[in-house]
Amino acid sequence: DYFGEAVAISGNRAIVGAWYDDDAGDKSGSAYVFDVTSGQELFKLTASNAAAGDGFGHAVSIHGNIAVIGSYADGDAGDESGAAYVFDITTGKELLTLTASDAAAGDRFGISTGVNDDIAVIGAFYDGDAGPYSGSAYVFDLATGVELVKLTASDAAGGDEFGKSLAVSANLAIIGAWFDDDKGLSSGSAYLYEVPEPATLTLLTLGGLALIRRRKRGISE
Repeated sequence: DYFGEAVAISGNRAIVGAWYDDDAGDKSGSAYVFDVTSGQELFKLTASNAAAGDGFGHAVSIHGNIAVIGSYADGDAGDESGAAYVFDITTGKELLTLTASDAAAGDRFGISTGVNDDIAVIGAFYDGDAGPYSGSAYVFDLATGVELVKLTASDAAGGDEFGKSLAVSANLAIIGAWFDDDKGLSSGSAYLYEVPEPATLTLLTLGGLALIRRRKRGISE
């Protein structure tokens, strides 16, 4: 099952990917949520549209009560176009399915994932905007599922595989490009970005008066 291919931890919750698990067919994949204070398994997570070969669980990330799980070989937008799934780990409920706005076969969106508060970043290291396998990453607002921005390297080139790895903290994301060759063949590099903060607008009607509530990083104005 390759349980342990990907791991992440936040507070007293850990998530472990098993991308060769075969509940929905060969290599459909799964992920497991544990209470690290007791070692108890709390949930087994699988995609609502799981299918053989999806590789769900090859990448996992967790922050607070939210987990984001990559399924890089998902084929909804073409063979190995990829997807990522958002779960509430207090209930095991799937909340969102994330796909790239320009999804294409072979991009492998979901090869890496990161989450912090209401932001998720998903890598697509075979995306080819700057040449085959140049790579990219996408930032999403998890309150709405809306894609906010697509990230690419300023010096992107074919074969760099930008997005193979990534991490997110607060409003910063770091994206790895392990085949970048600025310092020699496949010497590698990483790029640091300030990611946009989502702002969810809610229309409230009070006594005939329309008000706008703007939520940003959990603060209502």
